[in-house]
This record gives sequence, structure tokens and C-alpha cells, in this order.
Amino acid sequence: MTVKENVTQVALSSESHIECPYTTYKSLHGSGQVGFDPEIGLAVVGYDDLVSMSKNTAGFSSSISIDDQGPRHMGVGEEPVQDDVEEIFQDAHPMVNALFTADPPVHTRHRKLLSKALNPRRVRALEPHIREIADDLIDKFVANGKVDLLPEFSVPLPVTVIADVLGVDRADLWRFKDWGDLMISGNIDLLNHEQRRRVASAVVELHQYFVPRIEARRGNPADDLLSEMVNAREEGEVPLRTEELLPIIDQVLLAGHETTTNLVGNGVLVLLNNPVLANRLRDDLSAIDRFVEEVLRWDPPIQCTYRRATEDCHVSGAEVKKGDLVLPVWGAAGYDPAVFASPTEFDIDRPNVSKHMGFGHGPHFCAGAELARLEARIAFEVLLTRLPNLTLDEANSDLSRLPSFASHGYERICLMFDVA
Repeated sequence: MTVKENVTQVALSSESHIECPYTTYKSLHGSGQVGFDPEIGLAVVGYDDLVSMSKNTAGFSSSISIDDQGPRHMGVGEEPVQDDVEEIFQDAHPMVNALFTADPPVHTRHRKLLSKALNPRRVRALEPHIREIADDLIDKFVANGKVDLLPEFSVPLPVTVIADVLGVDRADLWRFKDWGDLMISGNIDLLNHEQRRRVASAVVELHQYFVPRIEARRGNPADDLLSEMVNAREEGEVPLRTEELLPIIDQVLLAGHETTTNLVGNGVLVLLNNPVLANRLRDDLSAIDRFVEEVLRWDPPIQCTYRRATEDCHVSGAEVKKGDLVLPVWGAAGYDPAVFASPTEFDIDRPNVSKHMGFGHGPHFCAGAELARLEARIAFEVLLTRLPNLTLDEANSDLSRLPSFASHGYERICLMFDVA
């Protein structure tokens, strides 16, 4: 990739950036709105540039694999897939680019069918069920006066919800978590050889789990999201094929747990550092919606996704060649001072609190955004109302950031609270 001299060099996979990407974003907002990582590509951080790029699906494709073999979860590097990894893939079901990794008109069809299956009315109807799951999880540790937040609450809450919504066995939810962790890494991170082997094995296992369930739903649909996705169709069109459904299911699993898990964790750290705000939310639970939106701006769980340029162009003065990888850095949009006043301040009362790009923007705006918002609101409501005097258990916590520049959360958050 040819880059002009005035483009700032960045190291997205460096430890310092992973621990605090917002320092990089602030610098880029003051020096041209783009940065270049030689290992990955051009990072676009300007709010207006991100809006423009999100709408230009013809010029910036979501089908980013360099071998044009579809969504293989082999990371974002340029290294070809190794032969022994290919051998593992021989046991996987064929896949095509779908939804997240597809462009219009294919993406439009997939999004329409998924939106029909996961419509706002269906999401709103889930609230009592989600609240019951959240309360059941808290019941298991509320008498202990302490909790390891991620494995005991913020992971099983969204994973249980998505397992129930899909209509699969709750007993398998930790398998979903493991598969999801590996495949989201395969979607957004640089992977070494051993990581690629592990991701490829997870792809095969997920296929072996879901292909027979897809076929069963075709002949005998149930009242669940999987059945609706398998059998959904528009007039004059055939239902989604298995090679389309598998990557969509994968994406539903990823969006169904990773985003909410880290959204809750990141928000809890905000509250621990701002007890005045925590007390305000306890006294006025209706303010939690605005709190969730500000967390999505200030410390979003997904920092960036990827596009591949389909033609030569320029973005904020940087030359982009056809085939270059370009990163829309959604997490940086919330730090653009031209859009958000005092962006480093956490303020749930800012007038444009929901203008963030925590769920992306444009045609590829996260299809599960409303479910994630609902889960997060309920999570904070039950945590604040049922666990009085929440404090951080510093001795047992590890507030290092997850080893990813694209997925943003904490390693371990242990809490203490008063026992009623």
C-alpha cells in the first residue's frame, strides 16, 4: 500500500494501543483522521469519513478474504492459509459470504430475512425472559458477597439468551462461548499458525453441531430463531441455503455474546470509578438507557471492523489502492471532537449521546443491536438493585485488556458487595 508522508504510522497490535486505543484516536483526530499500520492497513477514524465509507459498499467491500473463498475466519493478515490448516477445513461444510461479510444485494437479502426473524417486537417480548435469566444468575452468588463477573454473570447472560433464542440446548452454551471467542478472533485479529489451527477446528465443530439441526428445522420447524432463519423467505425467493446459514449463525452467536459481555464489563468499571453516577442510576433506573449509550461511545466493546478497497481512491489524503485493507475504526468515532464535545469525559447527559458508532453504521449496522441494548439495560438494573455497595476486588481482578485491538474488554473483573 502506498501511503503519503503526512499519514501517521500506528501500531494497532501493540500492547500500549490495546490497553488504551483512545490515546491513538485523539492523536489521529488532530493529525488527519487516518493512520497507517504496515501489518494491517489504513485506519479511518474521522466521523464523516466513517459515515461515507459505511455507505460506499461498492468501493469498500465487506468480503475481505484475499483468497476469495468466503468467511474462513483466518484473521486479517495477508499470509496464505497453511496446508495443515486447509486439511482441517476439509471437514467443514462449504460457506459463502453472508450478512456481515457480504455486500449488497446479497447482504440486503440476508439482512432483510434476519431482521424479519429478529424483529423489534420479538426482541421486546424477550425482556421478562432475559430478566429471569439475570436474576437466576445472581441468585447463585448473591449470598457470597463476591462475584467473578465475567464467568458468573456477563458471559452466561447473553450466551444463555442466544441459546434459548436459537432453540438449542443450554447445556452447550460454554461450547458456544468457546467457538464464538475463537471465531471472533478469526474475524478481527492477526493470527499465528497455531491460532489458525484452533479457529479452523472450531469452525468444523460448529458446522458438525448446526448442520443436522438446520436440516431438522427444514422439515420440522420449531418456535425459535433457528427455524425462522432456516425457513424465512421473501416472495419469489428460495430459503437460505446451508452454506449461507452457517456464517449467519456464526455471526448471531458472536453478536449474541461478545458485544454484550464486554459492554457490561466495560460499563461496570465506569460505575466503580464513578460512585456518584452509580447512585444516580440506582435512584433513577430510566437513566440506564443513556448510560449504556455513553458506554458504547466512550469504551465500546468492538473497536473496528474491516473493508477491502475495490478501486483506487483517497481517504483523508491517504492513497488507497485496489485490494488494500481499510479499517473503519468505529470506536474512534466517539472521540471525534467535531461531533462530541469534550469526548474524553463520560457524560450521559450529552445531547447527542446516541450518535456513537458502537454498533457500526450504515447498511452493516449490527443486526443484534437492540437485543444487546436490552440485555445490557437489564444487566445493569439487576446489578445495581441487587448488589448493594459494589466495589472492585483488586486482589483477584486483572484489569488488563483482552489481547485484541478490535475487541475491547477486560481479562477479569471481581466484585465485592454487601450481603443483605
